[in-house]
Amino acid sequence: MRALVVGCLTASLLAACGSRTTTRLDSTALRDPETCRECHQTQYEQWAGSMHAYASDDPVFLAMNARAQRETAGAVGKACANCHAPVAVRDGLTTDGLNVATLPQKEKGVTCYFCHAVESIAGTHDNPLVLAADDSLFGPFGDAIAGAPHVAKTSAIFDDTTPDSAAMCGSCHDIVNTHGAHVERTFTEWQGTVFSKPGVGLSCPACHMEGSDGIAAAGSTRTRRLHRHDLPAVDLALTTWPDADGQRTRAQALLDATVQSTICWNQVSKQIEVTLDNVGAGHGWPSGATPDRRAWVEVQAFAGGQSIYSSGGDAAQPLESSPDPDLWLVRDCLKDPGGAETHLFWQAASETDNQLPGSASSNVNDPASFAGHRRRSFPSTGAGLAQTPDRITVAVHLQAIGADVLDDLVASKDLDAAVAAKVARYDLAGAALEWTTATAKLEPDATAGFMKACVTGGRYSPMTTPAETHARCAP
Repeated sequence: MRALVVGCLTASLLAACGSRTTTRLDSTALRDPETCRECHQTQYEQWAGSMHAYASDDPVFLAMNARAQRETAGAVGKACANCHAPVAVRDGLTTDGLNVATLPQKEKGVTCYFCHAVESIAGTHDNPLVLAADDSLFGPFGDAIAGAPHVAKTSAIFDDTTPDSAAMCGSCHDIVNTHGAHVERTFTEWQGTVFSKPGVGLSCPACHMEGSDGIAAAGSTRTRRLHRHDLPAVDLALTTWPDADGQRTRAQALLDATVQSTICWNQVSKQIEVTLDNVGAGHGWPSGATPDRRAWVEVQAFAGGQSIYSSGGDAAQPLESSPDPDLWLVRDCLKDPGGAETHLFWQAASETDNQLPGSASSNVNDPASFAGHRRRSFPSTGAGLAQTPDRITVAVHLQAIGADVLDDLVASKDLDAAVAAKVARYDLAGAALEWTTATAKLEPDATAGFMKACVTGGRYSPMTTPAETHARCAP
């Protein structure tokens, strides 16, 4: 019975695609992802569960935009909607995003049409993408099958081996607000890494759109290099959404490979030195809406089976108000025009980058490959630990949106507290590390002139001096 149903569905799909070999789809049909589904079912199903499809339905976006419009008397304009509902903006259906909940679903989110109709890129941030005026759709293939129901053209913008494809993604993932503050910088971050170098680097699709060989469209017999359209990253749906479990699994796998850690015991200062290295992300980490992200490091030390030190283990939220004096919190810091700290992007007049930077070199013999290391000592002040530990553990945690940000939106009645409680949170497997006296290796310190006992989970050079990082945003 199952085989019969699958066979009937396949035959129906092929018939639907074949029926359009003599009729071009009009602009209205091209805008509807359900139209694309008929011939590109796999790509559609992957996209339908993605955060791109979810972009207009995300309650945090809706809350942020509503509050920003209210507090700026509409000065924010289309800034949020231009990336979260770009087709609706271009179709003149919204000017501020306040009405997106009432729009047809085909006009919401980052749709198939919006990406594949991009003809050129007219800037570097705030979504300057230019769509074709003649209903042409673009992709990486220059030999569309005969009778395709739409104009199909090839473009370097869709070639993941060229920097152009990163420029397309980066145009929405690089945001400058009305005060000129560069509040999201993923594309700019990528440009400063080894990943952006021609011939040796990787563009955004290489990591976020995993490739495999297959058939691009129903009715075709050509095997092509295809890319997944679920684009996993950090954020996850907070409401009921397709493929929620799959999105979490793929996001977790991506994040698990981004950060590695090193633990050293400094016998002279009696401090634990933890070094983090962004080895997997082609940009800063955690990137994206970094002022909203909250990543933190948990460090524990033991002697004779007893805990002698702990930092970052208290999951009480919000982290910014934690009484832990040594808490290592990774985030961007924003200040308003008066110099006061803010976490609301429309209020920011300046930003301070507190991320783990992307790799500048893949050559371990090149000092630049370790320039992105960030280190913090525990305890950060005082005489150090009273006892010498025999076991030390490190874990790295990430919350997609900080509790302080969410609490503020709940307090202003722009966000439901029940929704806020569902925000994505991760423990990074690749960054988890254990140090023991048996596994530690004596390493010469680059500047101190003595040996430290270290354990590393990845790239580490004792002959470099990692930059000391601050724990929180400066007052």
